[in-house]
Amino acid sequence: MTPDRFWRLVELLAGTADEETVPRLEAALAPGEHETFADAVQDHVDRLLARREVPGSHAGDTAEHLAAAVVAAGRDTYERELALDTPLDPGRWRWEEAERLLVAGLVAEEEPHDGVGDLAEQLGVHLQWRSVQVPDGVLTSWGEEVAEIDGVLGDDPAFGRVPADDPHWHEALQRLAEDPEFHHRRAAVAGLELHVVVRDTDEATLSAFPDADAAEHVVLVVPVEAMTADPHRAEAYVEAVVTMLVSLTED
Repeated sequence: MTPDRFWRLVELLAGTADEETVPRLEAALAPGEHETFADAVQDHVDRLLARREVPGSHAGDTAEHLAAAVVAAGRDTYERELALDTPLDPGRWRWEEAERLLVAGLVAEEEPHDGVGDLAEQLGVHLQWRSVQVPDGVLTSWGEEVAEIDGVLGDDPAFGRVPADDPHWHEALQRLAEDPEFHHRRAAVAGLELHVVVRDTDEATLSAFPDADAAEHVVLVVPVEAMTADPHRAEAYVEAVVTMLVSLTED
């Protein structure tokens, strides 16, 4: 793992390692990165503790939590602190939950998981492909039987989703998981589930369910042509999710 990659992942913590931000970082770890990221965290912690003393109240394991809190503060802060020779001041750092950073990704890597399904659930962003036009690589449970009742069910996710999968959707989710701006806007509408629905339609539409005043789900219907114009659909998927978030978070 390169230093730039390591610190880009750390940026997802927004300065603090805790129960909310560390899972965000873990979701952005690519396959095979879990152990190397944990090793990099430990290396940075060890370097800082070799340079800076800690008060007696924070000796032992707590010293590592304190150093991990400095790492979570980001590259510039860490390098500035590394250059000093005074003891670390626990009062300056949110170290109480920073132990999470020391084990980030390790437990998740050992446990069974469903890959992109887990990431979609963590981000609260879901894909449905409701079209007879299905490009190579897209898997969907959409079929004639579902299409017959589609006019009745509509796009309200409360009536069930049409599962779909696409390697380009995987890539789009990974890019979103690594984007601090996505997480900033997503946090502003954390109570909403977001859905991208690909349909045989002429124009995109944005709808809230059950209604705008008591929304639980927001659905962006995207014309299938927008997703098939380029065989590499990741950018189109990212643009669809960003479009939803910008529409929901603009003043």
